[in-house]
Amino acid sequence: PMIIGAAGLFVVMFGTIFAVIRSSRDFLELVASQVDAQQLSDENSRLAHVGSLTGLPNRRRFFGRLHQAIARNAPGARVYVGILDLDGFKPVNDVFGHVVGDRVLVECSARFSQVAGDKAFVARLGGDEFGLIVENVRDEDFVLTLGHQICEATREPFAFDDAIAAISTSIGFAAFPDAGETQRRLYERADFALYFAKQNHRGRAIIFCEEHERRMKGSALVEQCLRRADLETEMSLVYQPLHEAETGAIVSFEALARWNSPDLGEVGPGEFGAVAERSDIIYPLSRILLRKALKAASQWPEGVQLSFNLSARDLMSPAALTQIIAIAASGPIAPSRIDFEITETALITDFERARKAILALKSIGASVSLDDFGTGYSSLNYVHRLPLDRIKIDRSFVREMETSPLARDVVKTMISMARNLNFDCVIEGVETQEQLALLKSFGCNMAQGYLFSRPLAENEILPFIDARESLGLPAARRIA
Repeated sequence: PMIIGAAGLFVVMFGTIFAVIRSSRDFLELVASQVDAQQLSDENSRLAHVGSLTGLPNRRRFFGRLHQAIARNAPGARVYVGILDLDGFKPVNDVFGHVVGDRVLVECSARFSQVAGDKAFVARLGGDEFGLIVENVRDEDFVLTLGHQICEATREPFAFDDAIAAISTSIGFAAFPDAGETQRRLYERADFALYFAKQNHRGRAIIFCEEHERRMKGSALVEQCLRRADLETEMSLVYQPLHEAETGAIVSFEALARWNSPDLGEVGPGEFGAVAERSDIIYPLSRILLRKALKAASQWPEGVQLSFNLSARDLMSPAALTQIIAIAASGPIAPSRIDFEITETALITDFERARKAILALKSIGASVSLDDFGTGYSSLNYVHRLPLDRIKIDRSFVREMETSPLARDVVKTMISMARNLNFDCVIEGVETQEQLALLKSFGCNMAQGYLFSRPLAENEILPFIDARESLGLPAARRIA
């Protein structure tokens, strides 16, 4: 009986020990699985808040951090939101390809992070747009200095194998609570400051201010009035002649839009043009203005062309471009008398689509000019790849030409390049005989500006032509 009892006790003890060991193993496996699950959850959370290409926090993390920064901001201090945009990044993608473009983004991210250090939170918001959050700021100059350092960090070219890419960075800042007390309001105002910087101070950092607030409200009012405007009756055109530099003969008249609003009065094209182009208003506006311009041009001598400006949105929209081409092809003048002027904005947006749009315009016999040449990236990256007929050198170069040897050299070089590419070259903003003489010595073959005429109303054009003929001046050049 004692042996049987001991054996029974041994069996019970063995079973108990086995159960404890098994339970312990199950417990450890459970703990390990929970640890793995937590690690997986942490990794998923990290991936949800970090960009895979650059390793920077993404848009979601940026706004989460901004929410925290606003909540913990100390009394008397400010939180600055910065929106960064890479000027000229799109041409890098178009010229060198997306692989180099991605490498530029990675290198920019590294440079931004190095400059910001622990002074600012850096995120990539998408594409070539980045975000900054600078907390506990008591001196605006600190933010401007940081912004300047970040802008300078991208001025040094990016060298990859046989590709060298040159870009710059523009930054718009907005301060909490001055510019706004919500994330959305701060972002909108930082974005407006960025837009202002790109338009007026490209490659610099700008802080949103009261003047920007007035401009924002003014733009909003212009847009409201523009949306309810009777475009057919409120919009009109004036026409500025473009002349042969050597003979003075009229080559074309450029149609320039004017708006007389019953609510706002006379609104400058610089105000309503930008608003229209940022919205869908540009589409009906372009069609209405083109019809008006074609009707006016039908009264001019056969040798005089019409120059008409197309917006980037007109060029990028297949539907809008088809309508423009239909109007031009069925209009009261031959399409060969129409010169469509485009800006580099469309080229930067989508080069290949812009090239196809230019070919479509030329397919009906129209010519195409690149306006504001020399002010951006088109002179280096695009011009030789496009089927253009003319380039128009921006007036800013002419203003500096008489006093700046460098400006003279730049203009001379651009004129020479245009001639080598078999383009007509138009110089804008010519106001003095001295400027014209200098330009002619450089080989310029066309000019436009107040030296020849201010913009003319439709009913002033034929008298202007007649007056030139009565003085023995050539009135018009016949276009082949």
